[in-house]
Amino acid sequence: MFKLAGIILLMTGCIGLGIGRVKDEKRRILELHQIKRIILRIQNEIVYGKRTLPEICFLLGKYMEEPYQSIFSSLYQKQKENSGYVLEKLWKEQMEEGMKELPLKKDEKDILRNLPEHLGIQDETMQAADIGQSMDMLQERIKQAEAGYENKARVIMSISVMAGLFISILLI
Repeated sequence: MFKLAGIILLMTGCIGLGIGRVKDEKRRILELHQIKRIILRIQNEIVYGKRTLPEICFLLGKYMEEPYQSIFSSLYQKQKENSGYVLEKLWKEQMEEGMKELPLKKDEKDILRNLPEHLGIQDETMQAADIGQSMDMLQERIKQAEAGYENKARVIMSISVMAGLFISILLI
């Protein structure tokens, strides 16, 4: 009786672990889409709104979801205080701290983290074109993540079930 209960609990735990990994992969795709919306918004505000980066941070701090809302609000506050930081350094620090819990790969986080490098040019159309390169990289990441999601989900669930079965057999 106890063995059966142990096997059921072990299988439930392994399957739950697999479900958690699949949810992380789905959340990764959603975060990539969120970053895409952020970059598009920045690009549009630069080209059509003729806004400066502090103004864009203020807008994004109001209308984005967490954790981006707090990241951009903090960026705006620190720029407003004019604490002597270079914008690129401040941006990278805030993005690093705010995005550390997200289920994104390092190079995916770097797309948003390195965005101010493209904003040093004075011409809005050149800035938008340079930001467009980041958008292209992000689009490619989104396509790869979405294309591989179904296969990854199947593999993760299969491995978690098999691991549960294997451990159960070993413990019997």
